[in-house]
Amino acid sequence: MSAIFEGDVVGVINRRLLFDAGWIRLYERVVEIRGNAIKWVYCSRNDRRNLDTPDAVVVVPFVRTDDGTRLLVTKEYRVPIDGYEFGLPSGLIDSGELVEDAAARELEEETGYRVERFLEKSPSRLVSSAGLSDETFQYQFVEAVKGSGQRLELSEEIEVLLLSLAELRKLFNGQSNLSGRLWPLCHGYLSSGAYPI
Repeated sequence: MSAIFEGDVVGVINRRLLFDAGWIRLYERVVEIRGNAIKWVYCSRNDRRNLDTPDAVVVVPFVRTDDGTRLLVTKEYRVPIDGYEFGLPSGLIDSGELVEDAAARELEEETGYRVERFLEKSPSRLVSSAGLSDETFQYQFVEAVKGSGQRLELSEEIEVLLLSLAELRKLFNGQSNLSGRLWPLCHGYLSSGAYPI
């Protein structure tokens, strides 16, 4: 694989698959940057690069309760950090699956809640951690209602929390592992003093 992108100072020399675990792959890529050959190892969610579809979806669910709107937050055990992360329901988009369908599926499987209505979405190609992975994702903001219960995979340990702004502020002032996808959104909600619904 050899290509120089017009206007860029980077040219791809080659890419080599090092390891394939099915749902994630490890690649080595050699690129030329300003005349220097640079070797980089990174993870990939797939061996295709569809520029129109993200690899994953992150669901931002709001739930109306008798006490006001709550943000549904997950407390999930994560093996790489050997601890719990406070985050949002999320998952990979299956081949041929619409982003909205993946959002509804992941929300129901991980939390037992279902999408009542879609509110808003982010651009479709947000980058997770470009120094480590080529993974892209899209936020889907939804109003959610209680469904039939969680359908967790064997590898998942997820607790569902419905948080008011005061409870969210308390969580953010603690020493918890917070998802980098959760924090910026919630910082905005705390700063404005309101959820969007």
